[in-house]
Amino acid sequence: MNVTIIGSQGKMGSLVCQLLKQNPEVKHIYDVDLKQATYTSLDAVPRADVLIDFSHPLMIEEIINYGLKHHTPLVIATTGHTESQLNLIRQASTELPVFMSANYSFGIEVVSHVLRQISKILVPEFDVEIIEKHHHHKIDAPSGTSKHLANTIVSSVNVPLEMTNGHHEKRRASDIAIHAVRGGSIVGDHTVLFAGADETIEISHHAQSRTIFAHGALRAASWIIKQPKGFYQMQDLLKELLA
Repeated sequence: MNVTIIGSQGKMGSLVCQLLKQNPEVKHIYDVDLKQATYTSLDAVPRADVLIDFSHPLMIEEIINYGLKHHTPLVIATTGHTESQLNLIRQASTELPVFMSANYSFGIEVVSHVLRQISKILVPEFDVEIIEKHHHHKIDAPSGTSKHLANTIVSSVNVPLEMTNGHHEKRRASDIAIHAVRGGSIVGDHTVLFAGADETIEISHHAQSRTIFAHGALRAASWIIKQPKGFYQMQDLLKELLA
């Protein structure tokens, strides 16, 4: 398997490269980054069996063009895309396989699976809040994972709910507020709080190492190259594992 990794000099990209080098099934790694990589753009990169993106949302158009040119499946692990960028990704998935997730931890996907079940039972009797913590270098707030968890709940119930960035006034019954904490070297903590009358339920996930995200992205890459064109997420991979 030949793999193109874009953002290869970043924290996640470099970790993915290390794991790829340890994989005997990987023949060639085309590492792309604006700084000190084999390639500084995708223009000269040969066709790969899959592209893994741990770069920046601004690179998405170049990534999509590469995928369409070579018909290379894409694994997009970057968050913070605009609506227009997300539309480009969706459009690309009509021509090639695209795997995209806000979080490549299987633990987070298991949490999402649980949320789909219990939200139907608890909402609207229970208020829902999300508390997330990340290191002080993280660019986006709330995190893509927090938005994913909130959207998972919203899509699972027949009650009108609205995601908000914290609280700035009295809480509304329809709120799912996300409280973003940034500091130190926290890899990623997410807690979904269901607060009812005289009782609370918390579902938490604590990432202890970035390695879990790298392993998840590589697993997605191995899986997506066997899929037809379309848009895929972690829940699709989890469904196959549960089948």
